[in-house]
Amino acid sequence: MGQRIEHVDSIRAVAVLLMVMVHAAATWGPSPSSQPSILVYIVSGLGGLAAPLFVTVFGWGCFHSSSTPPQRYLRAGFLLLSQLAINVTAPHLFDVFTPGVLTLFAVLILTQPLWVSPFKNFHERKNIILWSSISTTLIVVYFASGLQGSNQWDERIEVSTLAKWFSHLLLTGTYPLFPWLLFAILGSWIATQEKTGLTFPVTKGAVTSLLTGVLFCIVTLLYSEQNDIDWAKPKGDAILTFFPANAPFLIAALTGVAILWMLIQTVHSALLNPLGKISLSVYLLHFIPIGLFHSIDENNDWSFEASLFTVLIYTLIWIPIAMLWLRLAPKVNAEYALRTLTKKLVK
Repeated sequence: MGQRIEHVDSIRAVAVLLMVMVHAAATWGPSPSSQPSILVYIVSGLGGLAAPLFVTVFGWGCFHSSSTPPQRYLRAGFLLLSQLAINVTAPHLFDVFTPGVLTLFAVLILTQPLWVSPFKNFHERKNIILWSSISTTLIVVYFASGLQGSNQWDERIEVSTLAKWFSHLLLTGTYPLFPWLLFAILGSWIATQEKTGLTFPVTKGAVTSLLTGVLFCIVTLLYSEQNDIDWAKPKGDAILTFFPANAPFLIAALTGVAILWMLIQTVHSALLNPLGKISLSVYLLHFIPIGLFHSIDENNDWSFEASLFTVLIYTLIWIPIAMLWLRLAPKVNAEYALRTLTKKLVK
């Protein structure tokens, strides 16, 4: 694309802030004995939308990308190495070779023509392509849930062989290509909708779909309360689970991402734009303090208030850091380095 769209930068910023919050909460979380509250559900809900929003805005960018195959290969390699660096700096969260969200981005770049081309070549059928993708993914996830592997964290990050790495990359890892490709497809679909300055026009069909998704979330939440079942958990027994991503989670996440996108595009503020411009750099860098200071809460005995304060401060501090970063060193970031590499090394 030529000119940057400001609210998309804001969306990128929100996505990376939510990712920072999730990883900070996983490191400096409260004691298991802390009493849950409505605030816990709000924070957990937003955290659950971090990766879906991150992947969706990445899919949006892929649709607008004009990269050549060699450039895509180079960027994919950069992301694979970046994931390795992240794993090394956060050993309490990942094994060294655990595929993660940046590995997913690398695979999405390599497979980009397969899932972007249908929207470009059959623009008039974009809605059919989207809903066919959603329906197919939900059916496979629901009726063949075993394909996604274990719901135990240690098993989803353990990589002992090359075959296990590919398995985690495609199906059984933390962010496998299936079913997370669905959010990139949503991003590509959003990219086809642009008109009147909005990337996600508020149409009757969009509102109807969102209301249906919200109704689904309300019904499942009420069901969980009446039957004393956890509504949402990262893993284990719950109606919505993240590892692996089950069908109810995918429905709720698609709904949440669409709502966040529509809300953010209506807020005309440049506050988050600097962070959005270097979202990859911040994502890479935020793991370093987490890795260095994860041991200060090894016993996981912080109060809910102390944990919440620490997590929120660590998350929000990246907003002014990004502003100063771009002002003082605008060319010292991963985005600039990657753009320079692709221009100079690949013609």
